[in-house]
Amino acid sequence: MLGIKGVSLLISLLYVPLLLHSMNAVNYGIWLTLTSLIAWISMFDIGLGNGLRNKLSIALANGNKQLGRTYVSTAYICISALVLILIILFVAIQQFVSWQDILNATAVDKKQLDLLVFIVFAAFGLQFVLNLINSILLAMQMPAFSSFILMAGQLFSFIVVFILVKIFHVNSLLILGGTISLIPPAVMLVSSIILFKSKYKDISPSFKYFNIYKIKDILSLGIKFFIIQIITIVLYQTNNLIITHTVGNSAVVEYNVAYKYMHVLVMVFTIIVTPLWSATTEAYTKKDFAWIKGINRQMRKIVVIMACIGLVMLIVSKQVYEIWLGNNELNINFSTSMLLYIYSIFMIMYGNYGYILNGIGKLQIQIYATLILAMAYIPAAIFAGRFWGLNGILLMFALSPMVNYIWSKIQFIKLINGSATGIWNR
Repeated sequence: MLGIKGVSLLISLLYVPLLLHSMNAVNYGIWLTLTSLIAWISMFDIGLGNGLRNKLSIALANGNKQLGRTYVSTAYICISALVLILIILFVAIQQFVSWQDILNATAVDKKQLDLLVFIVFAAFGLQFVLNLINSILLAMQMPAFSSFILMAGQLFSFIVVFILVKIFHVNSLLILGGTISLIPPAVMLVSSIILFKSKYKDISPSFKYFNIYKIKDILSLGIKFFIIQIITIVLYQTNNLIITHTVGNSAVVEYNVAYKYMHVLVMVFTIIVTPLWSATTEAYTKKDFAWIKGINRQMRKIVVIMACIGLVMLIVSKQVYEIWLGNNELNINFSTSMLLYIYSIFMIMYGNYGYILNGIGKLQIQIYATLILAMAYIPAAIFAGRFWGLNGILLMFALSPMVNYIWSKIQFIKLINGSATGIWNR
């Protein structure tokens, strides 16, 4: 998984200079804002993905593959119906929406921008359904296989975009954006067909195994994940919009470049902790609290190591940007990198407990805490951005995961020690 995620990270980093040099900074900023907006929609699976992941993990831990197939079939049919509804709604309201105003992109042709938005939306709609294969693989405790499918989509997409830019000298936002959007779901579709025809034939989706009563079973937990996802979107994915309207599109590029660099820390940590989610579900089902305590102790040591590595990354950030971006007028301030380093470390500290709590499925306090944060973050970020620019927004951004770290540590201790009551145990 480390090798696969390393390739994914490399592709993500190589995309920045490739697109930045083929487009201009303003168009690249528009593309980043658009994809972050549409990415919100990918969360609107009403928690079916994460609900399926936990329920399938429990079914497999108890050796009940038929129940697992019922969960898989029910989830696929439900999310397919949801995507169809979303596409119909999108087509119906698009004529009343000005994407030029939303994206602050008056310099871009309206028809081309509307078509690009539709293509990106349709691609995310396909991934809505197809992403369930990743939930299944994660439930099977095969995160590397899941990561490989995602990486393959990224790789094929990057190769095609590279050829378009370097050989055919394409710089169209529509063509490049459409290519980046459509190839990954195509790869995921092929992968899903192959897996369900072979290795996972015994849990492959089928209308025969659809059970309307299992929808509630999946959503009883999944809806909590959904609420958390929506709140998290508001909390962390509004930055591009806030920055573009308070500071400008060029600042969106500065933020995203520095974010990609410092977020490497979170990505590496995520590689390590991703298997813990479903493994914790299994361990908690079997009442193996000693294993959960032991793995948490090991993760705390890794947090310290990641913080030290991040500090080195921060110190050499200026030199890294120069090598990475080449001869470019884009200037990344040290303060931008420093604030995103602080954010990344707090995210890692929170992740040490958050992934385990997600596996256990005790999510009520997480819903309330993230809701309060989301309600406070947007006005605070806008206020700070107007007075202190990008640094003000990122300061609010960096402090948010610190709050999540505090409550998640308290809940973890209470659950493992058997002293959790009330909201801490729901």
